[in-house]
Amino acid sequence: METLEEYFEIEDSYRDLYLKNSNIDDILSSSEFFSLISEDAEIVLSALGVSPSRSGYKYWKDAIFLYICYNKKNVGICKDIYPAIAKKYGKTPMSVERAMRLCFENVMYYISKNENNFIGEYLKSSLLYPHNGEILVKLVNLIVSKNFQKNKKTYFNI
Repeated sequence: METLEEYFEIEDSYRDLYLKNSNIDDILSSSEFFSLISEDAEIVLSALGVSPSRSGYKYWKDAIFLYICYNKKNVGICKDIYPAIAKKYGKTPMSVERAMRLCFENVMYYISKNENNFIGEYLKSSLLYPHNGEILVKLVNLIVSKNFQKNKKTYFNI
């Protein structure tokens, strides 16, 4: 017998998965929620070798937060994520996309030179020449995963 969720193919949103796998109650203010996701995004981006001084760094953090907050079936990186970030920083969506892409072009080069990068290997194993949307989905899947939430303190010395 199928459960109701299986019958209707109801999936948890990324926000629900993040809260469940982080063992967090749903009683967070939006600033507290942003802070938690921002910390996890910083962990992942620093493990990938992305410097906080790069212009795409802050865009990637915001993109990860926005993607987790949206329902995963309703979000589009070009129609939702880029315009929201561009509005926040007074830029054009095209300049946000470019800064994010250039940021990860350097990261992919760094990953190919560094053999002991756990998150880099995770990205490289499935993405050869990734687009921003593919990278974003992979990073969000990693951040909301139970394994990452359970082991981030031991892997990244928090």
